[in-house]
Amino acid sequence: MKLSTLYKLTYIYLGLPLFVFILSWLNFGFAALFALLFAGAFYFAYPREAYEESADFNRKSLVLIATVAAIWCFFAGIGYFYYQSFDYHFRNAVFRDLINYDWPVFYPLANTPLVYYMAFWLVPASIAKFFGLFITDRYTLFMLGNYVLFIYAAFGVALIFAHLAQALKVRTVKQISAGIALFILFSGMDIIGHTYFTIIPQPFEYHLEWWATFIQYSSITTGMFWVFNQFIPVALIILLVYNERKISNFGLLAALCLFFSPYPTAGIGAFMLAYAGVCLFNSPDKKQFWLDEIFSAQNIIGAFGLLPLAVLYFITNSEGMDGWYYVFDFTTPGRLLLFMVLEFLLYIAVLFPQYCRNVFFQTMFISLLLIPFLRLDQQNNFCMRASIPAIVMLAVFTIRFLFEERRAHPVKTIVLCILLAIGAMTPLTEFYRGIYFIGKAHKVDLVRDEIRTLNDAFIPMPEFGWDVNHQYTAKEYKTDIFWQYFSKKLPR
Repeated sequence: MKLSTLYKLTYIYLGLPLFVFILSWLNFGFAALFALLFAGAFYFAYPREAYEESADFNRKSLVLIATVAAIWCFFAGIGYFYYQSFDYHFRNAVFRDLINYDWPVFYPLANTPLVYYMAFWLVPASIAKFFGLFITDRYTLFMLGNYVLFIYAAFGVALIFAHLAQALKVRTVKQISAGIALFILFSGMDIIGHTYFTIIPQPFEYHLEWWATFIQYSSITTGMFWVFNQFIPVALIILLVYNERKISNFGLLAALCLFFSPYPTAGIGAFMLAYAGVCLFNSPDKKQFWLDEIFSAQNIIGAFGLLPLAVLYFITNSEGMDGWYYVFDFTTPGRLLLFMVLEFLLYIAVLFPQYCRNVFFQTMFISLLLIPFLRLDQQNNFCMRASIPAIVMLAVFTIRFLFEERRAHPVKTIVLCILLAIGAMTPLTEFYRGIYFIGKAHKVDLVRDEIRTLNDAFIPMPEFGWDVNHQYTAKEYKTDIFWQYFSKKLPR
């Protein structure tokens, strides 16, 4: 596979869900308008460059990438085959409703439309809905949708692994295998915090990352096992930004990222702004740079057309922002410092001399320092999700060091290996949780699917009991701009 093919497949993979949303959620007039805008932005952003043949992927590498991607997705619980983490209660419900209800999804019992970052499910749900023309049994249709979802997710993860190989500049099977393994096992040293500094009981068994209460940087495997619908596209976008570095496409990519997952868009936006700012500063012809890179057609359409559309949709959500919170309401400055040391500062201390001049490294470092101070909701999801791009980049620079600098800096290499070994306890615990509960229940498909549908006035959270309906609804939809003017008509 040529490197240009990787970029092309990535843009198609990321762009298709938004296109489906435009055609399925918007009324005819706005659907036609935004479909044309999207088509124009996609046309200009679509890669056409030729790359060196040495950068191509051989057949053995592709087989390896595809195989490991499928295995990782299986252990993550995607596809309804294997043990699933607690959050699948909601993800299965959203996916089932997207298959069973007309689009836009409207819940008559709750008197509200569905408002959620559901982009990742739209393509698999579309295929399942098509087969719904011939299949009447809803369980069969849901399972068919899950098979498609598994293939769709595995394809996205395979793209991530291919981009990781490109970021590391490796192509042999041995090098790619090592890079993928280190990526999957990358994490901060939560086992230390969990063992010695936990001040509240863990809300979930065999899950290490609540030791600092509402401050959490989820490991890469944690993101995959709990929020795959956000992690896969976000990791793919930040790696695309790092590899392609095409500023003229940033506006479109930001809009796509927002549609997939709102909070990580802030994290990716920081990398885009920092890189574009440095390139602008170093440009010998700043006027031409503004015209060619900043004010490209895809940037203008993405930033002033597609991105506002996603904002108008998401701000109709009933929960929105509960208010501005500060981390010091729930912990001490000492605990915050300890969190930073265990999660990323020790890695930074080793990597800093080699990569301190790299704008992506600088942005990653500053992002991880600042994100804990911003809390936009009760559970502090901003901290857990906005950090995904920076954690992915920290993993990339760590693995790069081991590939590029290990012979020149043997002591640092040993220190990094120790940090990685301690950190690996977090993702290994994520794997172990599924193995443990499967062994205890004597069944493999130990899925989390108690909610079934969000069509109810009160949806109790399994095990905890409080209402979760507000996280997926638009209570004021009769007056919201999006539902009044942009969307297809909803029941009154």
